[in-house]
Amino acid sequence: MGLLAGEEPVNRYRSKAREVLLDLLRLVTSTSVFLAVNAQMVAAFSSLLYGVRVEPRILLIAFFATFSVYNFNRATDRAEDSINRPEAASRGMRFFLVPSITAAALCLLLSASVGAWTFLVIATTFMASIAYSVKLFPSIPRLKEMVGVKSFLVALSWAFTGALLPASAQSVDPAKIVLTFSYIFIQLLVNTVLCDVCDVEGDVASGVGTLPIVLGLSMTRSLLLVVNSLMLPWLAYCVAQGLFLEYMPALFFGLVYGYLIIWVFSRGKRGRLLVELAVDGEWIPLVALMRLL
Repeated sequence: MGLLAGEEPVNRYRSKAREVLLDLLRLVTSTSVFLAVNAQMVAAFSSLLYGVRVEPRILLIAFFATFSVYNFNRATDRAEDSINRPEAASRGMRFFLVPSITAAALCLLLSASVGAWTFLVIATTFMASIAYSVKLFPSIPRLKEMVGVKSFLVALSWAFTGALLPASAQSVDPAKIVLTFSYIFIQLLVNTVLCDVCDVEGDVASGVGTLPIVLGLSMTRSLLLVVNSLMLPWLAYCVAQGLFLEYMPALFFGLVYGYLIIWVFSRGKRGRLLVELAVDGEWIPLVALMRLL
């Protein structure tokens, strides 16, 4: 009896610790901090593939740019977030807009301190994010409301920033830039569509057309498997050309991880927090593995 009585406070402590951890994870995902950290990982990933120094200012720029863009998107997506992310929608627009503007200003200042090319990359990213999130003309829908365009643009933006930011500060072989851009684009296209699977209910309610809505889950899964399989010829080409050989185990891990998250999350009915941590967080173990090689 004494042992059982002693276990009760321990169980309460574990339950409380679990609740605190979940609240913390929800906070860093709903405020885009987690995405911003992953943007740093993408910039580090590119730097390692290029064989250049992982520049701290570039990592900070990647963090601020992503934090700004996604919080701006949170401020403009009140309708769909009221269903997809109620914890985010419950906060006022100012909660997202003020940090977004502050981060954008810091990002532009840091970019200018690095150089003109870095500033141009970031300015292009910000302009694309405005066109993506804001309805600029009454007769023209937001880019994110066009079927298939949303996922393509998100993947393109991540690949553009992730591949070009490190290359804007240091000299890099153009062939490596193209290959790195392609790898990031494929990974992010898969990840973005998988996140859309979780957002079907909210996207339908707000009139946003996504691939899971138009194609259905089965066809979306098949499409993602095809997209992820594009890494096979990518890997074969790199091996044939003798490129990125020291990081090939990590790059192959990315391919396998892609198949795994497609298999687990393309069927829907998964908690958003789990999806965001597993899908968006892919770059953390990928870069960690590269560091170990």
